[in-house]
Amino acid sequence: MSSYIHFTEEEKEQARNTDLAALLKRRGETLKRAGSEYEWQSGSGKVTIRGSLWYHQYEREGGDAIGFVQRYGNLTFAEAVASLLSEQGIAITGQQGRERQKEKKSFALPKASADMRRMYAYLLKERFLDREIVNAFVKENLLYEESEYHNAVFVGRDEQGIPRHAHKRGTYSGSSYKGNVEGSNPDYSFHYIGTGSKLYVFEAPIDLLSYLFIHKENWQENSYVALCSVAVQAVVHLLKNNPQLDTVVTCLDHDKAGIEGNYRVAEAVRTLGEMYTVKRKSPPYKDWNESLKAGHGIPPIPAAEHPGQVRMKEKCLALAGEYAGKRCPKEPLEELQQHFNRLKQQAAYKIIDTKQSYEMAGVAFLFAIKQLAAMEKQVTADEMASRLFALYQPHHDNTGIPSRMAQIGETLQELKQAVDNNEILPESGQEKIIRKTMSLAVDCLRLSFVYANLSQRPPGQNQNSERRESPCPVLQQ
Repeated sequence: MSSYIHFTEEEKEQARNTDLAALLKRRGETLKRAGSEYEWQSGSGKVTIRGSLWYHQYEREGGDAIGFVQRYGNLTFAEAVASLLSEQGIAITGQQGRERQKEKKSFALPKASADMRRMYAYLLKERFLDREIVNAFVKENLLYEESEYHNAVFVGRDEQGIPRHAHKRGTYSGSSYKGNVEGSNPDYSFHYIGTGSKLYVFEAPIDLLSYLFIHKENWQENSYVALCSVAVQAVVHLLKNNPQLDTVVTCLDHDKAGIEGNYRVAEAVRTLGEMYTVKRKSPPYKDWNESLKAGHGIPPIPAAEHPGQVRMKEKCLALAGEYAGKRCPKEPLEELQQHFNRLKQQAAYKIIDTKQSYEMAGVAFLFAIKQLAAMEKQVTADEMASRLFALYQPHHDNTGIPSRMAQIGETLQELKQAVDNNEILPESGQEKIIRKTMSLAVDCLRLSFVYANLSQRPPGQNQNSERRESPCPVLQQ
């Protein structure tokens, strides 16, 4: 029997203010410096760290050191505080002699109902799913109705068929309840493994089942996974444990969060190697179930494009149109360095100026054109705009000014080193440098957006006093 653990306020404050970068380094983790912040790559994406504060760029979650250790150490609050104090060599003074560890709650499936009438009524009549497909998942013990609250329970099983994850969805009319059962392992979120080479990725189980109804023919040949959150661990785990899979098709919602999710899944897959192909398939409406609703005369929630993509596409076209007819500077790398130095000076004095970053993007654009011409490749302004836009990844928009500046500086140094080597590169090597040059242009355009947003704030808001280094609200505390 575990007991309550009392910590003094001082002990909790000491744990809460633990330097996370130092903690991770002591544990052998790799961190990347980005201005005044650090970036740490967790299994589910990039985490930004500053002091005792952290923020997960993909899952939009963050907090202090206690919350960090709770999440990534899978510990209770008391265990996290005790661990952090122990890391600092601090003896726990409150409640001496009491048990210091609370037992972690183990995963267990909710008790099943005697029948599944309410679940079937909800899935077939309100969600318009196909009975045959629902039956198939019920038969595989991947779907059932909970006895206490009559939620639909979508089960994720491991390679031995043991339940490791469960996602609950309310079945009462108008209910919006959904959530994962405590103790669920995100590696095993709701999924089906077929014999084919394709893995289709969805946000929610109902989206997955809706897609199967729309594309019902031979659906058992493919594999499918619902993330049941915004984490990507399940995709990575399934690819590593199912060697027949070589193609990932992201089918997340057609809205801002879903579009960013598509990019995050693709980024996670690319870290596994070049053996995988990633494709995207967006629903015509907000999600795949909205298509079924539309087919039954219910007005669907429309799709929404990502505002960052709309903005970047306009900027790429404008940049290409403005700079396509200009000559590249004689020493483009030196000019890029001068622009970057001015950007750093302005950032140090919290000066908001969109001109410098935009002009730096223009010089990078001209340098890329010059490199293409050296390869005897001629491209139109529209083609260059398209190539620039293809490099834009909207899920990185939340990076703060220091991190963005650090990335721009790092890319610029890499370009200078590559050019200064004076090596005769194969075409693939030259294309790589051109791609890096255009990526620099995209990052400079993205920085110009940040400055433009800051310059448009209401006059009463003191822009110079804003703690703009932080990429997210939680790090602005």
